Amino acid sequence: MNIEKYLSLLPLSFEALKERKLRSTLTILMVLVGSGLLVAVNGISTGTLTYIDQQFSNLGANLIIMTPRGTDFEIDDNIVKEVSRIEGVTETIPFIQSVVRIESRRESQSVVAVGVDHSKLHLIFPTLKLEEGNLVSYTDSVGIVLGNLVAYGSGGEPFATVGQTVKLRYSTTIEGEQVVFEKNFIVRGVLEYIGSGLIPVDQMVFISLPAANSFFERHNKYDGIYIITADPSLNDEIMDQLQDMYNVNVLSPQTIIEVINRVSNAISFFVGNIATVSLLVASIGIITTLWTSVLERIREIGVLKSIGFQENDILVLFLNEAAIIGMIGGTLGLIFGVILARILMIIISPEFATVIQPIFTVESLVSTWLLSLGLSIVAGLYPAWRASKLDPVAALRHE
Repeated sequence: MNIEKYLSLLPLSFEALKERKLRSTLTILMVLVGSGLLVAVNGISTGTLTYIDQQFSNLGANLIIMTPRGTDFEIDDNIVKEVSRIEGVTETIPFIQSVVRIESRRESQSVVAVGVDHSKLHLIFPTLKLEEGNLVSYTDSVGIVLGNLVAYGSGGEPFATVGQTVKLRYSTTIEGEQVVFEKNFIVRGVLEYIGSGLIPVDQMVFISLPAANSFFERHNKYDGIYIITADPSLNDEIMDQLQDMYNVNVLSPQTIIEVINRVSNAISFFVGNIATVSLLVASIGIITTLWTSVLERIREIGVLKSIGFQENDILVLFLNEAAIIGMIGGTLGLIFGVILARILMIIISPEFATVIQPIFTVESLVSTWLLSLGLSIVAGLYPAWRASKLDPVAALRHE
């Protein structure tokens, strides 16, 4: 069939659908819902995975975090030295951390204070940058660096600025009595905002390791070690070795990303299957719509054949109707899916909706549209074939 003849049949297919507006509209709605669900699921999944990758990119790919698993094991300088001698380990960075109250200008907030060697922070957080000021030297017992949200909060007046004195305070129980410890520190620097990830740097403050050891009275016992490996491919092997040697927990950003991706992909696959099933249900609706149309138009088909329409012409005429349903439903479904994804994000978690934006790729949108069109055409094949095979004489006699 040439293109001109094919195009000449399109108006007839449109008219046939317009004559059965309610039935055609309901069928298009079924395609719209199915394709819209697929677009929404793909958009939310892509946006979430992109956000996770961005957050974890703030940590070095060759980083391992080791912490004690129970109270029967303590990390001290000897453990740090042993870990540093493991093949493939290039740096061991012990740290001390604790939740404290930080006070400034009669205001206070709860933060995580971390004692660590600031000269090695770039190995732990490759994207870390100072917005102003300087990092704290190893021997500085009163210097402190503030995370961006600690210094500035979410808006309004700054909580503390470089050169200002702030107070750290925490309480602990000693021999059944609550004892409060506090110490003044001088703000040496403020970090740029990097976004919350596995380690919420923006809500943390950093002091020197000796200062933390003294302030928290740890007696050279550490809360954990940041371990830098020579290559990310060595992480799994070194993590297994650490767990064999000590009673510790070990984490790697890459491992966490892989786990999250697997869970996210499984959820997306499950919901995507539901959306695909809804498209298949829409296909059944197309079969029903076109088959009913064939039964209602038997005499019309007979007339068309009597004036020269061939079987292929009738076949294309009905397939056009299926294609039109798929094109309209698929196109509207893309728009519906983009809107639905944003609505679902707000319903699921308003907090995440402010930081995670659904991402819609051209490949995803085109593939969904083509799937809607393809399934619609496939669904219309049988009714169209039956229509094309009707005997013209019998069709003309049909009442």
